[in-house]
Order: sequence, then structure tokens, then C-alpha cells
Amino acid sequence: MVGIFIALLICPQPSVRSQTCDTTTLRAIEREAVRAPMGYTWLEWSTRSIGHRLTGSANGRRAEESADSLFRVAGMRHVAFSPFQATAWQRYSAGISFAGPDGVPVPCPTVALAMTPDSADIRALVVDVGNGLATDFDSLDRAVHGAIALVNLHLSNAPPGAVNLHRSEKVALAIQHGAIGVVFANAVDGGVLLTGTASVTNQPIAIPAVCIGKEDAARLRERLVMDKPVHAHITMRNSSIPITARNVLATLHGTDKAEDVIVVGGHLDSWDLATGATDNGIGSYSIIDLARCYVALGLRPRRTIVFALFMGEEQGLLGSTALVNEWARSGQLDHVKCMINLDMSGDPSGFNAFGPEHLRTLVSKAQQDMRALDTTYAARASDAPWLHSDHQPFMLHGVATLNPICDLGERVYRCYHSDCDDLRLVDPAVMASNVQRVGEMLWLLANADDLPDHFKDEELRSRLVAGGLEEKLRLHGEWRW
Repeated sequence: MVGIFIALLICPQPSVRSQTCDTTTLRAIEREAVRAPMGYTWLEWSTRSIGHRLTGSANGRRAEESADSLFRVAGMRHVAFSPFQATAWQRYSAGISFAGPDGVPVPCPTVALAMTPDSADIRALVVDVGNGLATDFDSLDRAVHGAIALVNLHLSNAPPGAVNLHRSEKVALAIQHGAIGVVFANAVDGGVLLTGTASVTNQPIAIPAVCIGKEDAARLRERLVMDKPVHAHITMRNSSIPITARNVLATLHGTDKAEDVIVVGGHLDSWDLATGATDNGIGSYSIIDLARCYVALGLRPRRTIVFALFMGEEQGLLGSTALVNEWARSGQLDHVKCMINLDMSGDPSGFNAFGPEHLRTLVSKAQQDMRALDTTYAARASDAPWLHSDHQPFMLHGVATLNPICDLGERVYRCYHSDCDDLRLVDPAVMASNVQRVGEMLWLLANADDLPDHFKDEELRSRLVAGGLEEKLRLHGEWRW
């Protein structure tokens, strides 16, 4: 601690900061991240005391309130709720049965996808649409019309170069082709059932969409490939009601460049099938611990840092979109230089930096500095745009975004959005690594001499097209060009 204190004394003014000062601070962040990490402890408490963190539920409200308290426990002085209105979806029941060879219905375990109707009771022929890509639907012509589409969640036997779509985009295609229901086939062994939003517009859809396990889907397809017609019966009961939810924002004010803002955000909410320990407790509680780390070290960055925990990500990026829209109206978004998003992040090996060329150059230089201190850090780099997490609304407004590059392993990814996403999947060390690696990158960017402005609109359009996102954004109704 004496060495850290001396470092802070000899580097009091960021404007005269030296490489030696940066190196000393980075080492201090590394030590503090692993010396007494609290992220895992707070996550463990949350999974035990709160459970799931579904937006609009009593659990969700408790999660908001506890996050506010934990930021304050971490030493943050400026913590506030940022409320927003939304339509929140909650499940009650869902069922599916398939007519057997003798015509007798055989029930099958299932869960409803979110934003599906409050009530549904349909019977129809099942049509296998394979991977559910646009070409798959087009190849069936009108066979899907009036039928229930059976669709893979993950690509299987896809042609070279095929790019998977989000489940909501596959549902949008199914609706366009006249399907009256969608059954998703999971690809995870052991009958694991997956949920998630089925809507590209964040509003309830008109048809039911459910998920069944890998093994049940395989048995269903065995009958379909023998040209034996199969009819399915889907029922469900849900609710969609207007609610007020709250993002939680903790602000660390900068010094000589305080008007510039870097947002470090991740979603606090989770689905209700389990406790959401990896999606996204691992990211959101790391963010609170990162704030604790900066406060414990007495760090004063040149730029202002906003640590943001968003609600409603799982139901369609509701909280982050509301905040970005509010900041765009007020002009506050003009001051946001970049957004670092922690969604299912752990033990980062690098960063995906989507931004103007100068930002990517700064990130590359920062990664070199980080690797110079620790050669075990891989410093992997990419610059691809992608969707369906809280960086998206920032990105579509031209703000540069960073996402840690991580590999949590198949054991984790097979359980995301499912009833096996619990604390047993979380390694405390990967959360400490979140704090270290993101904390180091954050410090270097927050103290850089200059950060680029937002994308010019035509440059953003060109990069999104090159990244293959035009078709997806058109399905979402978010392609403005």
C-alpha cells in the first residue's frame, strides 16, 4: 500500500502523466484486483438472497436496490437511479405436445420465449425449417404458411460461410412467411431448455415461440424425415404489463477532461429460469468491484467514468436504449467517447474495439502496454460490429464500443439463458481478471491525450454493411439509411 500511495503522490496531475506513472498505476490496479476482490462475494450473496433478476419483477427491484447499495459500499459517492418505462414480460405456463403415430398427443418439456403472447392455444402441422435462415425459409416457399416452424437455435450442417441469426430474427422471418408458431430446437445435451426474447421490436409478438430439448427435437425429426406428418399443440399463458425499471449509475468525475465520458456498462437483469450467475452476474458484479478498485486506489482519471448497470437487456436492450435516447435528447451523448460493455465477460484475453481508426490505434497501444507488464496477457484484438447486448444502442448512435474477448468454456455457454445458469459455473478468478484487464484498459483510455469523436454517419453505415449487419438491422426496423 505504501508503494501505491507514493505513486499517487508523484503523479497527482494527469496532464503531466508519464509512462512510468501509467506503469505504476497499472500495477496498482493489478494488485488491487486480486488482493481483496469482492465481485464474486457480492454475486454469491445475490444468487442466494435475491435469485433471478427479471426486469419488472420483485426480484428485479431488489437487484436494482442492492446494486445501488453495493456501489455505495464500494465507496462511490455519486450513485443514482435512472428510471425508464417499458413493457415487461413474465411467464406463467407453457406446454407442447406432438401427435404420436396413433394420434395420441405426447407431451414434451418446453419453455416459452419472452415477448410471446399473453395467451395462446394453437394446433398445426410441424414444418422443419432447419437453421431458420432466410434461405431456409425461402426454399420452402409457402409450406410454412399456417404451420408451426421447427427451427435450430444453433447452426447445424450449414453451408460454408453461413452466419447464424438471433432467435428473434428467425421468429421475424417465420412471421413474414406466415408461420403461426415456432419451436426452437436447442443444441445442448441433456434436455436443457433455453429462453430469451423472441421479438426484434421489444414489443410482444403475435405468435407463440417455445424451446424444446436437443433429444426431443431429434426424435421429432426422425419422424419428419420419414415423411410422417406431425401435428403440434402449443399452449401458453404469460403477461406483458407496463412497468418502471431503473438503471443504476455510479459516476467517478474526471479532472482536466471531465466533460468527456467513458461508460463501463453491463446488464444487471437476468432470466427467471435460474439465478443468471454467468449472464450477467459475472459482468455486472465485476463492474461494481471495478468501481471499488478505483476508489480503493484513490484513482482520479482525466475523463469522467460512468459505471452503469442496465435493466431490461434480456427483454430487448430496454434500459440501455432508454438511457442512450435520454442522453441523445439532452445532448449528453455527445460527450460519451466510448462504451465498454461487460456481458458474460471473464478473464479477458483482449478487446473487440469497434470505432474510428484512431480509437482502434489507442486500444492497440494500450494492449501493448498491458502485455509489456504481463506477457501472459494475449492482447487479442478485433474490430467487428455485433448486436444484442447493451453496447448496441451506443454503437448505432456512432459511439465507439469495446467488448472484452473472452472464452468462458462450453460448460458455461451451454447453460446461458437456462435453468443451469447458477453460481457453480463461476470461477472467482475470472471476475478478478475482469477487474484487472478492464480496469487497465479503462485507465489508459480515460487518461489518453485525446479520444476520437463519434463515427461520421456514412462511415458508420459502411462499417455496419461490411460487418454484415444490414439485413439484421432491417429485420429489427433499426436500419435508418
